[in-house]
Amino acid sequence: MPIVIPYRRVFRHLPQPALVLTPGDRLADANDAALTLFGGRSPSRRERLDQVSAALGPWLCADVDAFCRSCDEARTYEKEHQGFGQSPRYYRVRLARLESSDARLGVIVILTDITERRRTLEEIARLAVIVDSSDDAIVSIALDGRILSANRAAGRNYGYDPEALRGMSIFALVPDGLEGEMHFIFDEIAAGRPVSRYETLRRHSSGTVFPVSVTYSPIFRDGRVRAISAISRDITSRKRVEGELQRTNENLNQLIEETVKALSATLEKRDLYTSGHQQMVSRLSCLLAGRMGMNAAQVETVRIAGLLHDMGKVCVPMAILSKPARLSPGELALMRQHPETGFEILRNIPFPWPVGLAVLEHHERMDGTGYPRGLSGEDILPEAQVLAVADVLEAMSSHRPYRPALGLACAMEEIGHQAGATLDREVCRAARALVDEHRVSEIRGELTLCP
Repeated sequence: MPIVIPYRRVFRHLPQPALVLTPGDRLADANDAALTLFGGRSPSRRERLDQVSAALGPWLCADVDAFCRSCDEARTYEKEHQGFGQSPRYYRVRLARLESSDARLGVIVILTDITERRRTLEEIARLAVIVDSSDDAIVSIALDGRILSANRAAGRNYGYDPEALRGMSIFALVPDGLEGEMHFIFDEIAAGRPVSRYETLRRHSSGTVFPVSVTYSPIFRDGRVRAISAISRDITSRKRVEGELQRTNENLNQLIEETVKALSATLEKRDLYTSGHQQMVSRLSCLLAGRMGMNAAQVETVRIAGLLHDMGKVCVPMAILSKPARLSPGELALMRQHPETGFEILRNIPFPWPVGLAVLEHHERMDGTGYPRGLSGEDILPEAQVLAVADVLEAMSSHRPYRPALGLACAMEEIGHQAGATLDREVCRAARALVDEHRVSEIRGELTLCP
């Protein structure tokens, strides 16, 4: 006796695949959606029904048989279907009796594809595991400051159970006095601007305040910022290491400074003139480097190199250093060894700047006529080029054993003449500017500097 299906038109046009199975799991009918999805491309409806039966009959038969033996009027469950050589699909299967009192008349099966929802839930679960296993505290915050979610690391870092954090105000974790900083973050996020690696402080449940680095990101929904994601890392250990490194660096700098003073004092004990010359060259070099816009490391290089640039003269006999006449060729050759000697003395001192190289090259000249290596142009260290101009300016402006001071005007005239030839043009311009600005002047025949 043929099965009369009520509401056949509704059945045919259901958006989900729907089947009617009679006792023995024989396919009695399938709607258009089922035929399209599982029935292949044959123009014959009969052949397409056979295809649907082959694809779904074995997959459903055990479930349908168990349902028919039960007293249930309907049953819903989820099940994976291997598909046709493609990746698996997931369906919600709905079984219902054609007649509630007797399943022998047949069972109607409605399939709803839940693959994307299932995969989305699996992805959410995977991400949730990643978030919860992170060592960084990850919380989401409503725009009114309420904590919406928190991972286990957040609980550990802040001393709360993650469940207890949910619903708390983020301001409960902000130390007193930093509320304005948090309001600034909220304003930035509300405008859609993320804030990366922001270093601040947070408060533990015990009251202890500790440093953190936080990245805040807006959470959008429907094109609007709806919440805030905050990923924070406890940087207590890093700050401790940074503090230790800073103290070590300060100690090293202090050691270097004491070493420089000791070397300078050694030269001063031997030759008061040379020591005074080095101190003035150091100060002049700092003024020149600052006027040229050199960075702090370069300024520190010329400061120390200026104090030590004539260190190699400790190996020059005093009779030559204080000779009140021009030096002989042999004496001049011996004097010209002092940059290399100074470099050898300084090379094993762990300066964080190229002090030794600046000392070695302070008598090199732009046209290659200098010594000891005859370097020229850009091959000469910029700091050494500064020392060269400062050395000439101080030497010509001051007394020498073999001549009286020539004066600042004469020194500037010579520097102007040598600019771009033997001396670096930019350093010479800086020297002229310092004189014009009265930061370098001459009072009663002595060179005077004004920082």
